[in-house]
Amino acid sequence: MTIPADTSPEVCSESLDHRHRQARIARLAACLVLGWMFLPLFTGRFYVCDDLLNYHLPIRQFYSDCLIHGDAFDWMPSLFSGFFLTGSGQAGTYHPWHWLLYRWLPLQTAFNLEILSSYPFMLLGMKLFLQRHLRRPDAAWLGAIVFTFSGFCTLHFLHPNAISVIAHLPWLLLAHDIVIRRDRAGPGKIIVAEAGVALLTGSQLLLGYPQYVWFSLLAEIVYCLGFVSVPSRGLRVLLLLSSLKALGLGLGAIQILPSLAALAESDRTLLPAEYFFQHPLTAPDMLQWLNPFLTKSRVFGINTHELGLYCGAIPILLACVAICRIRDAAPDRRLVQVMLLMGLIALWLSFGKAGGLYVVQTWLPLVGKFRWPSRIIVLMHFVVAVLAAVGYLKLTARNQKSSQLPPFIFLVPCFSAAASLLVSIFYFRELKAPWTLMIIGPVLSALAVVMLRDLARGKHSTAFMLFIAGDLAAYGFTYEALNSTQTMPQIIASLQPPPGSPANGRIIVETHLSDNNPEFSGNKLLLTGWQQADGYEGLLPPNHLLGSNISIDGLRISGVRWIVNAGHHSKIAGLIPTVDDHWLEVPDPWPRVRLTKRTRTILNASEAVKRLTAEGPVLVDRELPDINGNPSPMDNVRLALDRPGNIAVEVRSSSTQLLVLSERFATDWKATIDGQPTLILKAEVDYMGVLVTKGPHLIHFSFAPVSVQNGRLVSFFAGVLLLTYILVRRQVLRFASPLV
Repeated sequence: MTIPADTSPEVCSESLDHRHRQARIARLAACLVLGWMFLPLFTGRFYVCDDLLNYHLPIRQFYSDCLIHGDAFDWMPSLFSGFFLTGSGQAGTYHPWHWLLYRWLPLQTAFNLEILSSYPFMLLGMKLFLQRHLRRPDAAWLGAIVFTFSGFCTLHFLHPNAISVIAHLPWLLLAHDIVIRRDRAGPGKIIVAEAGVALLTGSQLLLGYPQYVWFSLLAEIVYCLGFVSVPSRGLRVLLLLSSLKALGLGLGAIQILPSLAALAESDRTLLPAEYFFQHPLTAPDMLQWLNPFLTKSRVFGINTHELGLYCGAIPILLACVAICRIRDAAPDRRLVQVMLLMGLIALWLSFGKAGGLYVVQTWLPLVGKFRWPSRIIVLMHFVVAVLAAVGYLKLTARNQKSSQLPPFIFLVPCFSAAASLLVSIFYFRELKAPWTLMIIGPVLSALAVVMLRDLARGKHSTAFMLFIAGDLAAYGFTYEALNSTQTMPQIIASLQPPPGSPANGRIIVETHLSDNNPEFSGNKLLLTGWQQADGYEGLLPPNHLLGSNISIDGLRISGVRWIVNAGHHSKIAGLIPTVDDHWLEVPDPWPRVRLTKRTRTILNASEAVKRLTAEGPVLVDRELPDINGNPSPMDNVRLALDRPGNIAVEVRSSSTQLLVLSERFATDWKATIDGQPTLILKAEVDYMGVLVTKGPHLIHFSFAPVSVQNGRLVSFFAGVLLLTYILVRRQVLRFASPLV
């Protein structure tokens, strides 16, 4: 059991006034940083760095429009000629918070709130988690600031789903701790904690980024195993927590099952094992702890936000203090031990194939399909934040031995300078940072050492907490993610849409670009109303016609009118350059719906792609009755309804023919002819076809994913089970002993 702060040998030497003053300064520092981050919310601007504009904003605009107009949002027709958006997960479409934001608020307000709300949520959760362990508000606020504004959390600002999932971690560990230890926890608090484990887990899963849910789960497992000490009661607690996590899994089923379905159909299942070992953390990257500005990109790799390890000059030294004082008799010893184990596991996994442990992870179902081994460094940032809070507590303790700085701390500025010198000598001249930046590391280290020395001597500078927050903010806010904002008119003005109207055909902006080509448009042209036959997405759907063998025939069949003039696109014979040379025009693309009497059956998709021509017969995946013949002037077809996942076509046919709809085929599409179910064929490899008979007909296509229906059912029953558990548990705890 934790010793109360007022009687612990770790009670800090300053008076309560000093503690409260440091806590107030820390709160002020956190509010200043958050205020700066929230500024675009009140100025009508959007954060537009990288994925925020290229991916997240166009998808959120579609999601918002669907909610406002009452359309289904599972299917997004403007990407890949149709795309299972819920399966992708990146929009978190079934998360209640997202639904409320985009249903009732303007797009600009909702988008900014979605991105920004994770930070105060994370800050408060971390503060409460640390205060439960350390009983010191100043130490708790310090750790909360370090984690919330760490290099990982600020650099990953452009991945809002990742930050949202990780923001749940301190809350989950707080709930776990209450369930495990139960000191100072009444029945009501225990019930809230137990329900919180399930609800927070479900919330994480509904955010649609399972890789970070996996990281969170690893941290929870290490934490629970580290703090469950009594074998008999510990087994009961672990079983209880496992059951609550299973309930959380059920709550998130409405997102998990579609994601599994999308993964099974995506190209990721076909990628070689080596793909999942790419971009690990490297040994040189750990020099960031000594100097955050050694290279122009700040890291020793290609993606700054994926490899950023910096978590402040003072916090890393405080973490060293906590580790060096681990043998001190103190109630926080177990916490330090557990954090060290968590940090070592995260470091081991971050090395990818070189570490060995990550190879074992790739053998696991679903988890083995996660990429970027370096992303688990988020747990290392969490560990440093906790250890920094403990180190601060020890330096401000009455115990003279505990409050002494380890001698090597005074050499850290020298280590930082040495790292700068080594990089300048041995690293590539064009990649190393200018000396004006490299010198920042030793200067920050020197200031940090001076402040820690004063802290250990009982001198409590008002600037201490401000320095920590300012150091982290300066590092994170100088990265592009947090300083690139635009209004919607500015965003639209910066785009280069093709000539004409979006109603005249689709566009291609990504497919088949060369690897070293700087052109990158993402999905942002969707904001202007255009629809893409390709797109930017993590789980790419099958796209046979517009893959590596893209051709003029595939473009015409896909209804593509314009293709961006970049990469290998200019080598496709038959394309016509526009006046500004930014777009290439595809001549005579096929309309979105058409009738044909010319068909040919080829079962193998690869073989079909080789034989496919725009003027030839339509290729189908099964035998059809003989319908060959010439078109009639009486044949007529038109779109009567074209909404996401809901398409109606009016047909007047002079004979039995094949209706071809250039919407991407998926097994969850259903079709009816005059209200009667009918079979959907694969037409032209990627699209849909329906056989219609002579006469007028109304063909209705609807997207009804089984995975969403099953997920909705499982989530509903999980919610009922959780509510039942809460009601029963409340009665049990009312009359039970404290050990129940």
